[in-house]
Amino acid sequence: MRAAVVVLLIAGCSAARADETAPVVGPRGFDHTLHARDVDVATLPEIPCAQCHAATKAGVLGARPGHATCFGACHGAMPAAKEAHPIAPERMRVCSACHAETTLVAGATARPTVAYPPYKQDLDFALQIGHRTHGAIACVACHDKAQPAAPHRRCIGCHDGASADRGFAMADCKRCHQRGSGSPLPVALRSGSKIQIFVTSAFSHARHAGRSAAGRACATCHAEILETDDRVLPRPTAKSCGVGGCHDGAATFGITASCTKCHKDVPAKKYDVYRHDRPYTHAGHDRVWLPWNPACSTCHELLGSGEILVRGHGACATCHEDDFGEREPRTCSSCHNGNEPWRALVPDRQPRDRTEFGAQLDHGKHGAECAACHALATAGSQLRPPRGHRACTGTACHAKASGPPPHLDACSDCHVRDLAARRDAERRAAPWSVRAAFPHALHARTKLGELACRTCHDDLRSPSILTLETPSKARCSTCHDGRPGNPFKLTGTTCSRCHRGATP
Repeated sequence: MRAAVVVLLIAGCSAARADETAPVVGPRGFDHTLHARDVDVATLPEIPCAQCHAATKAGVLGARPGHATCFGACHGAMPAAKEAHPIAPERMRVCSACHAETTLVAGATARPTVAYPPYKQDLDFALQIGHRTHGAIACVACHDKAQPAAPHRRCIGCHDGASADRGFAMADCKRCHQRGSGSPLPVALRSGSKIQIFVTSAFSHARHAGRSAAGRACATCHAEILETDDRVLPRPTAKSCGVGGCHDGAATFGITASCTKCHKDVPAKKYDVYRHDRPYTHAGHDRVWLPWNPACSTCHELLGSGEILVRGHGACATCHEDDFGEREPRTCSSCHNGNEPWRALVPDRQPRDRTEFGAQLDHGKHGAECAACHALATAGSQLRPPRGHRACTGTACHAKASGPPPHLDACSDCHVRDLAARRDAERRAAPWSVRAAFPHALHARTKLGELACRTCHDDLRSPSILTLETPSKARCSTCHDGRPGNPFKLTGTTCSRCHRGATP
């Protein structure tokens, strides 16, 4: 601490040497640290605070220190009523702490005045008041903007020294005011390892206090502050805003419903948009890393029509509530191209082209035409069913809670994760597989007309898709016979045109 003080003093002296004769326009400022240092160096007892700051009977600070405080035992004789100008150099160092030097030099006509307190430098003391230590006291006893009070007036009700349970006497200054150097840290909300996203412009204590009892209770949002005596305090999080009766989506809008209602302040520092390499995946949300296996209804709402909806941010916040309050959240970019909460973001990241699941279905129990279900072609798959349950609903078909089983809300009865990918991998790896090269669309439009699916797939009675038989070569030879006008012949040197899978 002393090293820092010495540096400050040397810097001050260097500036003074630059122009010793130029008078200082305003007071130089009183320096508590300098007075304590000089006393320590002289091996004299430290000057008690009450020697300069006399308290009234009510315990609050009295009037500002006068000449009697500085002169006499410390800085020599009291100044005369009209002390001659210019003032002696050794007296000037004392007087210019509170008075402008321009009023003390030769020829000065203005009457010396002083602004109190005469602090031109950084504050010399920090106020240390622990919230945990004062946890039994109502917050508004100290934090009440409607009734501002002079220093110590809020504290004297307890710290009168009358009894041990009422707190130490206010005359014991060092219990709260700790000496420091430089600029003591003010009480501040902690930002954490990353600068948080603020709600300063939109948030109003008065509006929240006027809406409900929970809004008037400081601990609703600042509960963690009551557990620490540190000067750097925990910051309220999105979780503390979403408690019951507040921003829970029922009493008022939820914390994940409309981010821009609160988040209007753009951080002054660089904001990095985190971007996932890939979109949301179900594979990362199962019992592999979760202590429980979430039900499909946790994230997906099933309408009576069979349409499947995503429940919105609420489904994500169940697990990722802490990430929603981070400056650089990682969850958002699973669905969005950005994560800045002050921007109107839309879910613009499309789902995967290939499903992460597969439907286990008994073709023998489904007599409808194949195209009734296999109606969608994508860049990565052929003849796949449309997304959702559109292929499953209809007259005498499956419904949400009625009709033939399984009902649509029994998700795992049909959907098996990785089933489609596993089926495709097995077909491609089968001996002499044509999976990679066979185009269904081309064979559906031939010179002989459109071929029905059962022209090749005559065995659709298997209860499992994985055990469906591959059409035999005899089925292919009906068309691939090499005759004029027909496709190439099966035999010869053109096998690789179809067979690109593993060879036995």
